[in-house]
Amino acid sequence: MESVTIKDVAKYAQVSIATVSRVLNNNYPVSKETREKVLNAMKDLNFKPNSIARSLKNNITHLIGVVVPDISNPFFMDVIKGIDYVVNKEDYSLILSNTDENFEKELNVLKRLSQKRVDAIILSSSNIDNDYVDELIKENIPIVLVDRKIKNTKADVVVSDNYGGAYTLTKYLIEMGHKNICIVNGNLNVSTGRERFEGFKTAMRDYNINIKNEFILNGYFGWEKAYEETKRLINQGEMPTAIFAANNQMAEGVMLALKESNLDIPGDISLVTFEEIRNQKLIRPKLTCIKQNALLIGEKAGEIILEKLKNKDVTSKEIVFVSDLIINDSVKKIK
Repeated sequence: MESVTIKDVAKYAQVSIATVSRVLNNNYPVSKETREKVLNAMKDLNFKPNSIARSLKNNITHLIGVVVPDISNPFFMDVIKGIDYVVNKEDYSLILSNTDENFEKELNVLKRLSQKRVDAIILSSSNIDNDYVDELIKENIPIVLVDRKIKNTKADVVVSDNYGGAYTLTKYLIEMGHKNICIVNGNLNVSTGRERFEGFKTAMRDYNINIKNEFILNGYFGWEKAYEETKRLINQGEMPTAIFAANNQMAEGVMLALKESNLDIPGDISLVTFEEIRNQKLIRPKLTCIKQNALLIGEKAGEIILEKLKNKDVTSKEIVFVSDLIINDSVKKIK
């Protein structure tokens, strides 16, 4: 069966092809009576507009690319929900891409999104030196960076106060009497990893506490690597009194390693994390953490991208959200 064309609709409704096109694109005034006649013809003929062809003609696809490093992380899932909640109201759909913290994969994803002619991109980059972002901006593709910054870019940015949050969390451990504190860092090639490490180091320095090299671990924001690093720490002998996991995924890896070694939290070792872990309500003890408002971060990114789509000349901005310190039962007070 042949598909119904715009020509068939025009003939059925007894109007011109141009009139049907105006109803479809809503770009020129059409009388109410004529519009209803065309819409009824489309319904009777089961006409399905060729959205791809119309997108190419209008240079608008109503698609927004969202690129994140770990789509399984609840934080990024909530960011995506926030974005979708906002842009869906304006009839935009999301194309989701996961990069696995792999910068080469990220560049390939960005190139494919550009080829698909998405209207805009929201990106959480796996590298602080991503020069390709400004190339996309030169191609007139609006970009909003979410959670992670890129050096010397003209893109808009929506992030948490990573430095301040890490400082607050470390300060809390110190005030609870801890001096031998281990940090499990994230990827130091991205702004979140660097800023959280800097916040930790500054708090330790402000309290005149030396950081032992053997207590600086690299978890690269993944639970597997954090698990391996924690097992190595346990096996080497000297143990800290507290561990600071620089994200929720790594905190899960640390918890597993401690459990397998029969180490109790907080009886044997205290544990804190930047961002809440999954199923926090089901786990004992609940972890003391810095809790980001991922949904609000996503909503703000969505609002900015819509603003950029309406006016691409609007000045770029950086929005920084202050996160909350949530005190639970995972830190032992040392007298």
